[in-house]
Amino acid sequence: MHLFDTIPVGAAFGAQELHLSDALLARWTSLYPDDAPEDGRMPAGMIAVASMRAYSDLVTPRPPGNVHGSQHYEMLRRPALGERLTTTIACAGKELKRDRRWVHFDTETLGEDGTPCFRGRMTVLWAA
Repeated sequence: MHLFDTIPVGAAFGAQELHLSDALLARWTSLYPDDAPEDGRMPAGMIAVASMRAYSDLVTPRPPGNVHGSQHYEMLRRPALGERLTTTIACAGKELKRDRRWVHFDTETLGEDGTPCFRGRMTVLWAA
């Protein structure tokens, strides 16, 4: 179990691959029909799909009751549909504020050629 006191700042949690397949895009546009790509590139809103899948799959086990506090992204390039992306996640820092445990995670997503696509910072209220 990853507890606040035992998560080392700088700890890398690994990498998660995501294929920007037609099936994944169809699922996305069924939820967000106005976000269909017209230029053969991933809709910008799908950044969260790559980042949150990496967090959910790699930062485990987590204590129940964590709360997603904030998320910020920097778009470097929109990957092409069909591309395979690799997202890494690491603990960027943690802090105790008014008896609340906050953990900051950095994500970076690379395209299949190794070039950066987007980066993010997620802040989570850690339950234990």
